[in-house]
Amino acid sequence: MDTEGFYRRPLPPPSISFASPDGRQIFQEAIALGGMEGYFPLAEQFHTQSEPAFCGLGTLVMILNALSIDPGRIWKGVWRWYGEEFLECCQPLSAVKNQGITFDEFVCLARCNGAKVQPYRYDQSNLQEFREAVKQATFLPQGLHLVVSYSRQVVGQTGDGHFSPVGGYHPERDLVLLLDVARFKYPPHWVPLTVLWNALQPIDTATGKCRGYMLISNKNISSQNLFHVGINIHQWAKVAPYFKDIAPTLLAQEQPDSLFVLLDVLLINLPLELTSVLYITEDALSTEFFEIWCCLLEEIKSHPLWTVAQNVLLNRNFSETSVIGKWQLQEKNLTYLLTMFLLSCPEEIYQPLNERLRSHIYQLREVDRLPPLMRQEVVSLKEQMLALQNLFQTLSN
Repeated sequence: MDTEGFYRRPLPPPSISFASPDGRQIFQEAIALGGMEGYFPLAEQFHTQSEPAFCGLGTLVMILNALSIDPGRIWKGVWRWYGEEFLECCQPLSAVKNQGITFDEFVCLARCNGAKVQPYRYDQSNLQEFREAVKQATFLPQGLHLVVSYSRQVVGQTGDGHFSPVGGYHPERDLVLLLDVARFKYPPHWVPLTVLWNALQPIDTATGKCRGYMLISNKNISSQNLFHVGINIHQWAKVAPYFKDIAPTLLAQEQPDSLFVLLDVLLINLPLELTSVLYITEDALSTEFFEIWCCLLEEIKSHPLWTVAQNVLLNRNFSETSVIGKWQLQEKNLTYLLTMFLLSCPEEIYQPLNERLRSHIYQLREVDRLPPLMRQEVVSLKEQMLALQNLFQTLSN
């Protein structure tokens, strides 16, 4: 028998094991008091992280599946399902395997995968607000979950930075149930809320900031998203200057007087990396989502920018070696993709336009004026790009 390594750790006080007699009694009382409403969707998806540093990914997989968010990608066989291998939007998995993810990277990943996130660092909140957030996620059956990013050392455990979903709350004993995804190390356990709050305070040496908590829900209830940002933060580092400097400088120089010329200038100078920013999920769709897909294409085609994009592609003879030429070969729905790009890309790209054209493009980009399916896709793409842009700026500072 191989005696190297460890088979779990004894759970130290003040934590109480979920399966212990005391833990079961607390569980029964918490159900009676109404503090376990969020537990059951999470328990259905209880997941053990697949790598020692994957606590953030393991936690997020559990949350995304509990929220019934469709990844729009095949996991295995014919099934679309979240696994940790899908969560590579903000950091390569090889890097996460070595160093885990930070608070900001977790927020970025969640938003990139269709979740609505309300993040709060320790210094942006207080004990009472934290307690109210715990109650909100555990008492109300509304598809809302809470994740904590905390220091294990403060709760008396080995290791340091860790992510866990909150599975329940006992209001009379002021105990929080942590569904620890590192089940090879510690079982699910109850911990005093005040202790957990204090565990959010220590500085993460990787960021120089304290830790915190986040409320996470499904922002897309009606259907899966079919347009996605398929890029990680290292690729975004090559793309970000296009939005911030390159394209605005070109537009300031050229001063286009029409949407046609505007798109023409943007496409001629498109960096190759930008062709990876957007991709479409349209393969192996169920009958229901194929019908949604067809309706979405009709909505996009009815938008004025679709006609502009189509005219540019038809009237410009892009060579097969150009960026657009290569993109046309790999993407049959490029006109639709470019339309979504113009509607979703960071607004700063249009700042140098003359007032008339800038006002026109801003009007066309108004989310509230878009038809419903298109509106959902544009909002999602904007949030994904904004999450990457914000994370890039955070890492650059």
